[in-house]
Amino acid sequence: MINLIPWTQRVFEFGQPIGAFPAILERLRGTPARASEIVAGVPEDVLSNPINEGWSPKEHLGHLVDLESLDLARLQQFLIRTAVLSPADARNLATEEAGHGRVPVQQILRRMRTGRDALVGKLERLTEGDVAIAALHPRLQRQMRIVDWAWFVAEHDDHHLASARRAIRETLARRNE
Repeated sequence: MINLIPWTQRVFEFGQPIGAFPAILERLRGTPARASEIVAGVPEDVLSNPINEGWSPKEHLGHLVDLESLDLARLQQFLIRTAVLSPADARNLATEEAGHGRVPVQQILRRMRTGRDALVGKLERLTEGDVAIAALHPRLQRQMRIVDWAWFVAEHDDHHLASARRAIRETLARRNE
């Protein structure tokens, strides 16, 4: 199995064409459905099991929920033309302290759906000019436009969905040994 590159080691090239924005919105809109598919039929105890001192599948999904407020704040910052976006909490304290492992997965998925619907609803109302607004990403120290940022959020979603799926597979494989 190929190991997933840690998120903070990923290298990003921005420059998504404006015309890619509708497809990027579909990726963002589809994250809750894909998350639901990944956990369908998987017992709660498997979903709560952390792998290799990392996060459990529910923590990976809960992390995406935890970032909803940052996503909405960053979108607003773009729209008011803030020069530098708010930094994410590199220590992920919200996720570490949330106790997602004790929350039923369906509750996490409902929160994810509600939050993502709100974000996509706001993004759908943007014009071509809006999605070209740029700001500096604080960790990457790179300019990104809203279209690039939306792609970046979709990539982050996929990173955590892949991590959740892998954690499920590893837990189930250990149980079958």
